[in-house]
Amino acid sequence: MEDPKAVDLLEAPLRIVAPPGAAPAPLTAADGERFEAVASIVAEGVRLLRRLVPKMADDLLVHVSMLAVLKAETSGGVVSASSRYVPGIVLIDEPATPIEVAEALVHEGAHEKFFDLAITREFLDVHAEDVECFETSWSHARWPLEQTFAAWHAYSCLAQFFISARTEGLGPISLLPKARERADEIGDWLLAHENDLRADARWLLHGLAGIPTDEAGGQSDLDRLAQSVELNDDDYLHVLPGVRFRVAETGRMVGARVVQPPEIFWLDTDASWLVARLQQGDRAAMSFESMLVEATEHWQADPVVADRRLRAVLGQLLRSSLLGKTNSSI
Repeated sequence: MEDPKAVDLLEAPLRIVAPPGAAPAPLTAADGERFEAVASIVAEGVRLLRRLVPKMADDLLVHVSMLAVLKAETSGGVVSASSRYVPGIVLIDEPATPIEVAEALVHEGAHEKFFDLAITREFLDVHAEDVECFETSWSHARWPLEQTFAAWHAYSCLAQFFISARTEGLGPISLLPKARERADEIGDWLLAHENDLRADARWLLHGLAGIPTDEAGGQSDLDRLAQSVELNDDDYLHVLPGVRFRVAETGRMVGARVVQPPEIFWLDTDASWLVARLQQGDRAAMSFESMLVEATEHWQADPVVADRRLRAVLGQLLRSSLLGKTNSSI
């Protein structure tokens, strides 16, 4: 970082990642030639990453908003770090070579992408805290489900990066040669516990594990959601208090529940249309029967298909506590 006030600006992330007894300090422009030399290595590392894996670089770096380099004598051996409590910020130990920077950006960029996905997609819910921990074979550390999934995602990205980076001169503490073995070990455990994951987490797990969709657990999420919702023609649906919706620049709708911590949901096309319809006029509750008539016309679908599709959408919104169900209009 060029700003000499970086220590104050980074107080929170530095405190979070600091090993016991360490007080990490970032390199800044005040460090003169030392800073300039490291800035050059970092820039070369970013160029190396973009040259070796251009698509991965574009995919991961968009989730990184700030990179800070820690002075080696103060870091306590951090190597690289990021935190879901301060998303977008990546900290790396003072690098000696560009490949160290590239590897750190893949590792922490994968974590940053996971943090963003966990906020905006259906990845984990409160029950994740009750799932048994995963124990690593290499250190016997025990990780909760969220940390396990984040580690698997990072190792999977590192393993893919290693295919293109194996000809580079790797350092002695590089994780790249071990990445595929560790990703497979964690992935096998996650597949055995996939019922504890929500729909989008399972989709990503199956995709990176190379499991075809038709082998990824039988019924589709649409089928499961449709079967899990009991709705009658005279049931009324309404937006729950404390729920807010906005349309993003992309045209997709985002919903949020005013709770601690806030819960954010990106809605698909069907759900966006349904919520927008419920918010029209005086926002009174709407009966399932009336909703089905409008949905059938709007989607230009067969009534049976529209019924199944509508139940699936309502199941998603009811389970997320964005909508409520009553037996009468409000």
